[in-house]
Amino acid sequence: MKWFGRKPGSGEPDDKQQAVREILDPYHHRASISDGDSLILQPGQVLDNIALAMERLDNDIDTPVSIEDDVVPLDELMAMVQNLHMGPLLVVHVINTAMRIMSARYPMELVRRPLPPEYDLRVLYPLTYSDQEHETAKTIFNQRTASAVDLAEEDIGPAMEPLNAGQQVQVFTALFFMFGSKVER
Repeated sequence: MKWFGRKPGSGEPDDKQQAVREILDPYHHRASISDGDSLILQPGQVLDNIALAMERLDNDIDTPVSIEDDVVPLDELMAMVQNLHMGPLLVVHVINTAMRIMSARYPMELVRRPLPPEYDLRVLYPLTYSDQEHETAKTIFNQRTASAVDLAEEDIGPAMEPLNAGQQVQVFTALFFMFGSKVER
């Protein structure tokens, strides 16, 4: 007889069974299971986890945030971008979520104010982005602040098209940090 997911006589929980229970639990944050060779991923949960981390950041700007540890692990991001071709979806999700959060809490003149031409995220934080990645993120951020409606993947397609998977992940993280820099002001 098994009690609470433990192997008979082992006293240790079965990690694989626990992981499956967590990924199937709609109230748990687990978005993937990996056995080293393959990754089972729930993209919707990844998007939910990103939105939740952004809300936590907005509620307490002093909260230290690590994309890898607190938002979404790199293997999940790369799987979504490289294997599922969801880079543009991740980008519009993060910027539309940022606008939803800021619009609910901050004055519209702050929310709608675009990032100025001299804005450089790399000066504010010890982050490394190529000029192309940084400018793409800043362009998308400003495109959304000027729009009264959410951006769709098609709206950013021309900006994302020339970028490889790693660059698309960088644009995603840059937008996340641009949101953080905007709400901490």
